[in-house]
Amino acid sequence: MTPSLIPSLNWLRVFEAAARNQSFARAGKELNMSSAAVSQQVLALETHLGRPLFERTANRITLTLDGADFLPTVQVSLGSIESKAQAMFGRQRVEKVTLLASQLMSMSWLPKVLAAFEAENPSIQVGLLMDGSQRNAEPDLIIRFGEEPHLVRHPMWLMRLSHVVMCRREELASIHSLEDILSFKLFDVVSHAMGWTALLNHNFGAMQGRNLRLEVVDTTPLALMMVSQGLGLAIGHLPVCGPLGASLGLEVCPLVAKTPGPGNYYLEQPAGRAQRPAVLRLERALQDAAQASMRAI
Repeated sequence: MTPSLIPSLNWLRVFEAAARNQSFARAGKELNMSSAAVSQQVLALETHLGRPLFERTANRITLTLDGADFLPTVQVSLGSIESKAQAMFGRQRVEKVTLLASQLMSMSWLPKVLAAFEAENPSIQVGLLMDGSQRNAEPDLIIRFGEEPHLVRHPMWLMRLSHVVMCRREELASIHSLEDILSFKLFDVVSHAMGWTALLNHNFGAMQGRNLRLEVVDTTPLALMMVSQGLGLAIGHLPVCGPLGASLGLEVCPLVAKTPGPGNYYLEQPAGRAQRPAVLRLERALQDAAQASMRAI
């Protein structure tokens, strides 16, 4: 059987680089090889084909007529192989989906959930926008919060809340009674219907005549950060604030039971926009993660 004249792909790659650079040394730098290794590869190709491809002198190399005739075919072949490899094995196209959420959601519950989603869906990248910040892109999906009871029947309902008292780990052992709680400064979030008065009334009866050292703050993340600095206690909302509380070294005070209260998260899609499959996949993943989080508390 006649030996095949089809040479090694590596030989062709080295030959093309040497011919294009008109130098074994420059080709070696491009290919991360020594000049001698390039020369040996070219010699192996010439031996295989039975023809010299270069005229060699002390200071330069030039293509022979056969080498000059062979070069365009090699270049076209290598280009075709490279293009096909890129099409078949190149980096997968990544589709971007933009999600808008509140500060608490963005800082606490969402990061780990979105990281898991992207790991399971490498072709989708989620851009997270925080509500109230400047943004250049319109979101594909929005997580809203509302305190209306009927939201639990919303077709894209996401998560209910349980209200708890958050404190530092080192203070946990010293809180045994209502009086112990009232000895702390109590951070209240101005926008929440379930504040300290409502929570303590629900768990301990009417607070009339009791002195509550309330301090109003703008957001739950700010309240939790104040607690982490030993400045008082705050109301947390599980499961959404769980990851942020844990990262700040906070614990749920067991003296106050987990109290369901007003407040539900739900998903909303921009009106008049046909949603892409990637957005619907994110929507389902968020709902599944929310269900798992609520079961875990």
